[in-house]
Amino acid sequence: MTGSGALAEIEGLTIGPTAGGPPVLLDARLSVERGQVLGVVGRSGSGKSSLAYGLLGHVRPGLEKRGGQVRVAGLDPFTRQGARRLRGRVVSFLGQDPASSLNPALRIGKQITEAVRLRAGASGAEEAAEETGALLRSVRLPDDRAFRRRLPHQLSGGQAQRVALALALAGSPDLLVLDEPTSSLDTVLAARMRRLLAEVLSGGERAAVLVSHDPAWIASVADDVIRLEGGLIAAPRTAPIPAATPVPLARTAGAPSGPPAGGLLSVEGLSAAHGRESVLHGVSLTVEGGGCTAVVGPSGSGKTTLARCLVGLHRYTTGSVDWREDTRPEGGGAAVQLVAQDARGALNPRESVRTAMTRPLTRHRGIPAGDAAAEAVRLLDLVGLDPGTLTRRPGELSGGQRQRVALARALAAGPRVLVCDEITSALDPETGAGVLALLGTLRRTLGLTVVLVTHDLTAAARFADRVVVLAGGRVVESGPADRVLGRPEHAVTRELVGCGGEPYDT
Repeated sequence: MTGSGALAEIEGLTIGPTAGGPPVLLDARLSVERGQVLGVVGRSGSGKSSLAYGLLGHVRPGLEKRGGQVRVAGLDPFTRQGARRLRGRVVSFLGQDPASSLNPALRIGKQITEAVRLRAGASGAEEAAEETGALLRSVRLPDDRAFRRRLPHQLSGGQAQRVALALALAGSPDLLVLDEPTSSLDTVLAARMRRLLAEVLSGGERAAVLVSHDPAWIASVADDVIRLEGGLIAAPRTAPIPAATPVPLARTAGAPSGPPAGGLLSVEGLSAAHGRESVLHGVSLTVEGGGCTAVVGPSGSGKTTLARCLVGLHRYTTGSVDWREDTRPEGGGAAVQLVAQDARGALNPRESVRTAMTRPLTRHRGIPAGDAAAEAVRLLDLVGLDPGTLTRRPGELSGGQRQRVALARALAAGPRVLVCDEITSALDPETGAGVLALLGTLRRTLGLTVVLVTHDLTAAARFADRVVVLAGGRVVESGPADRVLGRPEHAVTRELVGCGGEPYDT
């Protein structure tokens, strides 16, 4: 250790699989001073999350600490005493799966209040309730009784992320470790999150380590940036602070072209609710066979609820969802498959990837068990994963790797239609582009139809034939992708693409 008085230091940290094999993080060295914002970038699977977990003295299941030292405020987080004194009080963590940090059985107000009592030592119920309201307001969420009584599944991805941030801020920690803090947010809320984090980190005392696969975003908020490549840290450099400029969205040659194969799905007057709270209001849309319809909109606009209604996982109250009779593929297979936004929650943590992959191959497509493993390897290769992934469990994978496994598992069922909910949100730009290119190939070769739920407008512009814009649970604009994204008419759409317009209510 350097003994420089840094808030956090890592010296020679090496982490690798417990069963042996190449390390996922090799000889990592860095220091973080009070008031410093350090950015960590790299491709999916490069070791970013392992480095972040190291600051809490934690390694993912299936991995082990092979060497090196970590000190946070002079304590070793890998010891029981150090972890107990540091976690939540000195250092707080916000993971890339924010919903996984929330207790699904507890209302969000109670979760934050309990964290305040535990970490900040609030002396009574009234003081804890006041601090809970202040935390909710600090992350730009309502602090009224109705919102506090929501359960985690009643939150949008962006709302869950901000609730998790409020939990991380309970107790005023000295060091915030944020892993992909904008992965669930639309373009406008990502910009607001940047401003929110700037406010949270103002004052010069609190430090932060921000992990992301988006180097442009990190460069705009971090004082210094390090890059991870294959588990190795590249030399640190001072981060430039570029001015934020809108990026024109235009349909590219990468998007499949040609006339669609006719209406495959028709949604008319669809309304849905979470408990007593209405989420969707009279939504209507059509999806053409062999085409791609992108559903975009602010976080909390009802995109995920719509996706779950389309595949029968959420009951709608009024309206209809009608699939064409010939949707079912020839030779077996599941007609419609959902690739969920929360890949961790969608995969059984106790099952290996082999089990997750071979079940749909044998059940839906009738592939003999002896041949299923070879087909699973082929599908994993399609999404950029090596055969060794078959033996691992979801907890042993990075967020991006889990998302690609979820996509491969959906393809294993042999569907005619894929409903993809934020499938590139945990992927670095290069890998995300590769996944979208794969879907484009499948559309052309298999006649696959795709409903792409996304806040990535670049993905929508490059890949979709049509775009549907949701806001407040209603369709506010729809039409051909080049028109909606190139010449947006509604204020919500204009703000999403960076063309101005009045701010919408989130």
